[in-house]
Amino acid sequence: MSMNQFYLVDGNVILMTGEYDKHGKLCARVMIGKETLLVDRTPVQLLDDTLKYIGFDLKGATEGAKEIIGEKYMCPVMVNPYKGICLFPNKSPKKEDCIWFNPDHIVKTKSRGYKTEVELSNGVSIIIDSKLSFFNTKLQTAFQLKRTSIQRGNHPNPINFSILPKKRNPLTKSKSGKYNFSSLA
Repeated sequence: MSMNQFYLVDGNVILMTGEYDKHGKLCARVMIGKETLLVDRTPVQLLDDTLKYIGFDLKGATEGAKEIIGEKYMCPVMVNPYKGICLFPNKSPKKEDCIWFNPDHIVKTKSRGYKTEVELSNGVSIIIDSKLSFFNTKLQTAFQLKRTSIQRGNHPNPINFSILPKKRNPLTKSKSGKYNFSSLA
């Protein structure tokens, strides 16, 4: 099986997880439709690569997500805010078997005792080691992040533009060569 050297996460990604290649290197197994591909990057590197491609990074996306949804452990991230692509981890991203899910591709979830069966948009189901309530909370948090990010992106300034400040004279330099900022008070 060939391995992709470069890949960017897009809206067709259903999930991705870590998988070791034949040389023992951790790579990303990405599910797109019913197909999967192995990418020569870890899942976290793949997320960071995708974000850097559009001028962001994973650290900033994680910090931004925490500002929006509150300080959460294992929080979702907007992988591409322009296209509304959000992924969330089912466990700590530091764990090699962490699965990053795209909430848009989750059709249904069912309890399987202390595990959860996740039915995906491609007709495939996956059973994960997580209680249904825990997984569904993560799913709802991802949808909340996505919804809020899109709303804020479409209306970035919460100030009502009908209340515009009075127009003032421009600042100019005095004879001493300094601007008189005290005139703004």
